[in-house]
Amino acid sequence: ISSQTAALGRPFQLGMLYDCRKDALIPGITLWDPEKLQQSLRTRPQINTDFKVTASDSIEDKSSLLNIDGSLKLSLLGGLVSVTGAAKYLNDTKKSFRQQRLTLHYHSTCRFEELTMSHLAPENIIHQLVFDNDTATHVVTAVLYGADACFVFDREVSSDENKNTVEGEVNAALDKLKFISVDVKISLKMNDAQKNAVQKFTCTFYGDFQLLSNPTNFEDALKVFTDLPKLLGEKKELAVPLRVWLYPLDKLHSRASKLQKDISMDLMLETESVIESLYTAEMKCSDLLEDSPAVAFAAFHDKILQMKQNCYKYKLRLVKKLGSLLPNIRGDVMKETALNELLQEHEESPFRRSELAEWLKERERESEIIKSVLRQLKDYGAQIVDNIDVILMDLEVGNLVSYTFISLNCSDVLLLHQTSYLSPSVEGETDEKIPDSKQKSWLTAEIKKGMKKNLKTFKNLIDSKDCNPARFIFSSVEMEDNPGSCILLYESECDEAVYFTPPSKPACPIIEEVEDQNVVLKVVPSSCPATLKNAGAQVEVNIDLILMDLEVGNLVCFMFTSLNWSDMLLLQQKACLSPSAKGGNDESSPDRKQKSWLSPEIQKTMRSNLKMFKNLIDLNDSTSNMFIVSSREMKNNPGSCILLYERECDEAVCFIPPSPPACPVIEEVKENTVVVKVPPSCPDTVEIKLLYKPKQDSVWTSEPLMKDQDVVTLTDLRSGTEYEIKCAALGKLNYTTDSDVIEVTTEV
Repeated sequence: ISSQTAALGRPFQLGMLYDCRKDALIPGITLWDPEKLQQSLRTRPQINTDFKVTASDSIEDKSSLLNIDGSLKLSLLGGLVSVTGAAKYLNDTKKSFRQQRLTLHYHSTCRFEELTMSHLAPENIIHQLVFDNDTATHVVTAVLYGADACFVFDREVSSDENKNTVEGEVNAALDKLKFISVDVKISLKMNDAQKNAVQKFTCTFYGDFQLLSNPTNFEDALKVFTDLPKLLGEKKELAVPLRVWLYPLDKLHSRASKLQKDISMDLMLETESVIESLYTAEMKCSDLLEDSPAVAFAAFHDKILQMKQNCYKYKLRLVKKLGSLLPNIRGDVMKETALNELLQEHEESPFRRSELAEWLKERERESEIIKSVLRQLKDYGAQIVDNIDVILMDLEVGNLVSYTFISLNCSDVLLLHQTSYLSPSVEGETDEKIPDSKQKSWLTAEIKKGMKKNLKTFKNLIDSKDCNPARFIFSSVEMEDNPGSCILLYESECDEAVYFTPPSKPACPIIEEVEDQNVVLKVVPSSCPATLKNAGAQVEVNIDLILMDLEVGNLVCFMFTSLNWSDMLLLQQKACLSPSAKGGNDESSPDRKQKSWLSPEIQKTMRSNLKMFKNLIDLNDSTSNMFIVSSREMKNNPGSCILLYERECDEAVCFIPPSPPACPVIEEVKENTVVVKVPPSCPDTVEIKLLYKPKQDSVWTSEPLMKDQDVVTLTDLRSGTEYEIKCAALGKLNYTTDSDVIEVTTEV
C-alpha cells in the first residue's frame, strides 16, 4: 500500500503531508499533534556506507545513482521539484562533449524512524479537516536518515590532444576512484602517472555535509572524502532525510484525495529521451561554437548560436507544459493521452530528435571541412580579417588577395522553421520566405571540389614571387552567384573587388620550320580574357589655437566631414522617449534605407584623399607647415576632404589638386633643338613645367614656363637621340600631377 521516494534534500518529517500529484510537501498541516507523534515514534539504527563511480552524465544514470524512481524523475524534468544538498548534482549537466566527467558518489545511512501502525488508526487522527482540503494525497510514515555526497570531476579536452593519451588519463583517474571502495588509506597514495592524470581534473562538490571549504581538485576531494563520516556528528545528529515512506490518505479516510493513476513507463522513458535529446543538441552547439570556423566567421557562429538558443527556449516551453500536465493526469483531471499528444506534437515540430541530429551532423561536417581549409590557409601565411575596408584604407597595402567563403550566411531551412514555430504570430509571414527544405547543406560535392581548386590557386598565388607586393587574407561574405568560395582580388588603389580567374592552359606551340640549328615556332594566341601580363599627422580638435600660432605656416587638415551624420535610429528613439516631439523628429529623419554614411563611394573618396594627404606630407619641405587630422560637418563634402589654411589666412579652402595636364605638342625638331607647345593648364595649377630627358636616363630636366608662355624651345640636346617629354602641373603646396609622356628623336 505504502510507497517510497527520494528526499532530494527536501525537509521531510514524520507525519508531514505530501501531494504525490505534484511531488510537493505540504508544510504546516498534520494529522496528529507533535506530542502524539513522539509517543508513537520507533527508531532503529540502519548503518550502511556505499561508494559508486560513474563516467556517465545521462539523466537515467544520474537518477539511478541517487535512487530516483520514474515518477519522481518525471516531476524533476517537469520542474515540479526543487532540490538541495547532494541532489543539486542532478542539475549539473555537462556543457560539452569535450568535457570528460567522472562522478564519485558517497552514500551513508545511520537510522530509520517510523510511526507505529496503532498510531495510523483512524480513531487516533485529531485533525480531520485535512481530508476535506484536497491538498495532500499521502502522509510520511517513515524516514531513512543519512547523507549523500557527489564529487564531480571534470577535465576539459582540447581538440589537439591525443585521444589515446586522454583516454589513458581518464582511465587512470577512474581506477583511482574505484579503489576507494576497497581501502581509503591505500587510495590516497598515487604514483607519478596517476598524479599527472588527476591533476588535470577539477572538482565540484554537492553534498548533505557542511564543509569549511569545498574541494576544487582531485587531491583535495580525496582528503574531504576521508573526513565525511566525522562530519555527521558523534551521534549522527547532523544526518538528513534520504528516503521517505508514504501512506495514502484515502486508506485512512474515504473523503481524502488520492493519487488516481501514475504515468505509464513508456511515456516516462519517451519524455526523458526527448529532453535528453535537447540537452545533447545544446552541448553539440557549444562544441561547434568553440571550433575555429565559428570563432573566425560571425555568419557560421550566429547560425550555431541561434540553434542553441532555439533549443533552450523550446526546452523551457516543453518543461513548462510538462509541469502543468503531470498533476492533472495524476489526479485524473486529464487523461494520459494529453502527455502522449504533447510528445506527438514534439515529433511533428522542427525540434524532433531526427531533425536536430541531421542538422548538427551537417554543421559538424561543414565545420571540419572549413577547419581543414583554415588550417592550410594559416600555414600558407594568410590572415583572418573581419573588416576588409580597414585594410583597403592602408596605403602600405598593394594588391589584396582574399580567399573568401561565400555561403556561410545562406538561409537555413530548419532555423527558419524553428523561428516560425517559436513565434506563431509571424508564422504566415515566415513560411513564405522559407526556401526548399530538400537541401540540408550548402556544402555539396561540387562546392567542395571548387573550394579545393580555389585553395590550390590561392597557394600558388602566395608562392608566386610575381604576385608581390600583395597581402593575403581569408574572410567571409555573402555572394549568391559564387556558392562555396572564391578568390577576390582588390588591385592596388582600387576598392572594387574582382573575381580572380587564373588564365586557361595555353595551346601547344606549332612547329613551322626546322633547319640545322633553328626551329621556327608559332605560338597560339591566348583566348582567355584572364591572361594579363604612417604619415606623421597630428590629431587636433581646436584649429583656432593652431591658427593663432605665428610659427605655423600653411595648415593642412585631413577633415572627417560626416561623423555628425543624422542617425535614424537615434532620432526614432528620441521621438519614442519624447512623444511630444515625435512629429518634428520624423520630418527630419534621414533615409531609412541608409544605415551608415560610410558608403562604398565615400570610402573610395576617403582613400583618394588619404593618398593625396600622404603625398602632401612627403612633398613638404618647410618645417613651419603643419599637418593635422580633425572633424567637422560639411554636407557638401561627405566623408572627408582636405582643408588648406594658407599662411596668414584664417579662411580654409578645400584643397583640389591640379588636373593632369594635356600632353605637350611637338612643333619643330632640329639637330640640337626641339620646339614644344604647352597646352593651357587648369585653374588649380599654380605653375607648369616642361620636363624632358634622354629615354635611357632616369633624371628629368625641368624647364619652367613664364606666365602666359605656351611655347618652349629645348636647346643643347644631343643629336640623333630619343627624348621623353612631359608636362608637370604644380598646385598649391607643390602638389604635382604629370601628363602622359611623348617621345621625340632629334635629327642627326
